[in-house]
Amino acid sequence: MKSKQKVMFFLLTLISTLMFLPSEAQEKSDFLPSEAQEKSDLCPLSTYGILEKVPGCFNAVKLASYNDTRWLSIDCCKQVKTLPDCLFILSSDKATRTTIIINICMRKFPGSIS
Repeated sequence: MKSKQKVMFFLLTLISTLMFLPSEAQEKSDFLPSEAQEKSDLCPLSTYGILEKVPGCFNAVKLASYNDTRWLSIDCCKQVKTLPDCLFILSSDKATRTTIIINICMRKFPGSIS
């Protein structure tokens, strides 16, 4: 390659790289408030203990979040009803609000859970 072509190729590569790399300073200022919001919205660890009182309840709730309510029992749904309103982490790729889980239980057992 000629030197002019080398310089143009270098500049094109440099500009392309800079266009697709986000600024670190901008990322930190943009994401800190939302991360703090999400951390305060997560369910405390004690909520997981509530579901462990009924055998298989946590797994039943996890499956119910994927529209498989076969394993939900009335006892499990009574425990779910006591959960606070927060973001419940079910697995590494799935989180749902506890109000959604409560609504699933109320649809499965209408009138039984109060």
